[in-house]
Amino acid sequence: MPKTETVYYLDDDNFCPLLDWFDDLQDKAKDKCIVRIECLAEKGHELRRPLADYLRDDIHELRVALQHLQYRMLYFFMREEQ
Repeated sequence: MPKTETVYYLDDDNFCPLLDWFDDLQDKAKDKCIVRIECLAEKGHELRRPLADYLRDDIHELRVALQHLQYRMLYFFMREEQ
C-alpha cells in the first residue's frame, strides 16, 4: 500500500490546533503521538486497534496510552479529486 500523505488542519489564521496541543504535552507523550502519526502515514486505512479506531461519520482516532492517560487525535481520509 502506498504511503498516506498526512496533512494538518490550519485555520484561516494558519493556526494548527494539533501542534498547539503538542506544545502542552510532556516529551514522552509527544514522541508517542508522533510515532502514531508516522504509523498512520505508513499503513493508512489498514491501521487498526489498538493504535487507531473508527468513531463515526468517517472520523477516526489515533490512540496513545501513557501512564494511565489516554491521548486521542482525530483524523479522516480525503479522497483525491481527479
